[in-house]
Amino acid sequence: MDNKKQQLLELLKIHYGFDSFWPGQEKVIDNILAGLDTVVIMPTGGGKSLCYQLPALVLEGGTLVISPLIALMKDQVDGLSRVGIPATFINSSISQAETANRLAAVKQGQFKLFYVAPERFYSQEFLAALKNIKVSLFAVDEAHCISQWGHDFRPSYLKLKNVIELLGRPVVVVFTATATLEVREDIVKQLGLVGSSLVITGFARPNLQFGVINTQDSLKSRFVLDAIASAPDGSGIIYVGTRSRADELLQILLANNIEAVSYHAGMEAADRKWVQENFMAGQAKVIVATNAFGLGIDKRDIRFVIHYDMPGTIEAYYQEAGRAGRDGGPSFCLLLYSPRDRYLQEFFIKGDNPPPEIILEIYEILKNCESDTVLITYAEIAETLSDKLPEMAVGTSLKILERLGLIARSHDRVGQAYVKSKKSKVESQKLFTVKSKLQREIFERFLEKYEPELATGMYANLEDMAEILKTKKDSLARLIKKLVDFNLAEYVPPFRGTELKILKRLPAREVRLDVAALKYKLKHAYKKLDLMESYVYHFDCRQKYILDYFGERQARGCAKCDNCLVKNMDEAEKVRIAEKQKKRPTQLSTKLTQLETLELWNQDMSLEKIAQARGLTVGTIVGHLCFLAEKGLGVEIDKLVKPERQKKIMAAIKKVGLGKLTPIREVLGEEFSWDEIKLTLAKMRAGNE
Repeated sequence: MDNKKQQLLELLKIHYGFDSFWPGQEKVIDNILAGLDTVVIMPTGGGKSLCYQLPALVLEGGTLVISPLIALMKDQVDGLSRVGIPATFINSSISQAETANRLAAVKQGQFKLFYVAPERFYSQEFLAALKNIKVSLFAVDEAHCISQWGHDFRPSYLKLKNVIELLGRPVVVVFTATATLEVREDIVKQLGLVGSSLVITGFARPNLQFGVINTQDSLKSRFVLDAIASAPDGSGIIYVGTRSRADELLQILLANNIEAVSYHAGMEAADRKWVQENFMAGQAKVIVATNAFGLGIDKRDIRFVIHYDMPGTIEAYYQEAGRAGRDGGPSFCLLLYSPRDRYLQEFFIKGDNPPPEIILEIYEILKNCESDTVLITYAEIAETLSDKLPEMAVGTSLKILERLGLIARSHDRVGQAYVKSKKSKVESQKLFTVKSKLQREIFERFLEKYEPELATGMYANLEDMAEILKTKKDSLARLIKKLVDFNLAEYVPPFRGTELKILKRLPAREVRLDVAALKYKLKHAYKKLDLMESYVYHFDCRQKYILDYFGERQARGCAKCDNCLVKNMDEAEKVRIAEKQKKRPTQLSTKLTQLETLELWNQDMSLEKIAQARGLTVGTIVGHLCFLAEKGLGVEIDKLVKPERQKKIMAAIKKVGLGKLTPIREVLGEEFSWDEIKLTLAKMRAGNE
């Protein structure tokens, strides 16, 4: 064993308390020390942070960590400080002067790691300062954000390739928990990692039990309550598709005496932080959240993750579900599905894929502005368009125009207020006479922290500033208003729109918009949604379906998901549990709801009567019958779909393939229903044709 490896093992024990590495960690660290660029696919909770934190201690220069988790950077750095590892962070929550001080400290070797938000690389001043620092390791967290085929594409990540070159090509290591082969190849291409090594520790999470319940939207909350009751000793996350759903479900949980909180991007930073801290400390058992919550969260005792609404991709689903059971303990991941879920995701897809004519129309709107610098909101642009579009589509269009080099978006002052003191610190302290003791305390902290910047004028995000001052944004805003009233400060409130700079004013015909690529991206998004929905209707092992999606073949099923449990039951067991299920109709651990439908079907009841008797939709009952037919449990499809219509459906299926419903429907036309297609597919899969 060489000296450096021995040193690492000693540091592993000192700082982390471990005697040996987890699977994959040693290989990644060996690659880094050998100077090899490495792409790491490691599941959530697999110990990826240690892979760059530990070698950072023995490398000569600093380790730059790219992370999109601005809200969590301080917590990550504090965690490293507690185990004796010198680290810092640089993002929009600190002033320019503080940024300069921290970069100087990194240059002097006072910090071995420094976390940076990718948005900082839009600043030429920051890049110039960074160029003078010796960076030995360039670590990229959440690397799938660089790929337009990933589920969380962020344009700021596209700056990384140039930054790597600017730094003199340090060793690069990138991490993601969920990446298909296509995304992995795109990561390598976008970062220019020629000859890089690939380390995959596997996607499987054997301690997780997966299940799906196909139900009406109005009944979802009932299943949520039952799920929470089945996990009395653990905490859980419930993911919802919209902010309004988060607030609605929270009220239902609170009304049922469940200690719950909600989290979404529409909340103030201080409120989000409070919610997160309460959940992490175990003071709230359940958190209801949009996908804004979860990245970087290291709570290891989460016993369940429920998706109240179906996500748009398998990647997003598996990453969010994977936050359960990080301690290795048994945990369950439940997806509640209703047809509304697809409509919601299609709305998001349309917002993320505006048509070419809309992109060009937005460009024309901007060109019509007299100044090259435009302050405008997405809503103002949307109101000007000939077709009504969501603001999300405006944002996507601006990103595309920016990538074409036609415009530039300012990432420094959006949402930032301008504050400048009119008096010296001593004069301000003398003249600021208020009765409120709390306001006086905030005022003193405000001056103590920001006195140098206030003297020349500073731009700041009030939410971030309030968090640093350990107060609420409203309290800080009231303080600044008082300072203005006392004539102690100048203040320009934050602009909530976007600052755009028009770089080129080209005729529409000269704009090199890749229409074919835009169409492919839209088609690709629908394909991913189809594969997500196919997971819902899948009749084989759930975990195997997910692993197959990521290219990891597994011969056997997990033996614990809802499908595997039903598949492995003998007939006597199915009958026995079916009787028990009558008393507990929302039992989560098996697919027993289909067996109840089978019992009513065998009584020659129509689809409508079965749905009425069970309080479900006809579509849900059809899903049950498809499941039962494929299992060979006596459902005659000919009673539901006429043989001549089956022949036409089968012809369409043979033309486009088995797995995707949308292309089949496109071939058949609207005279054929989705239910007819699903039932015929079930018959084909069962081998009845």
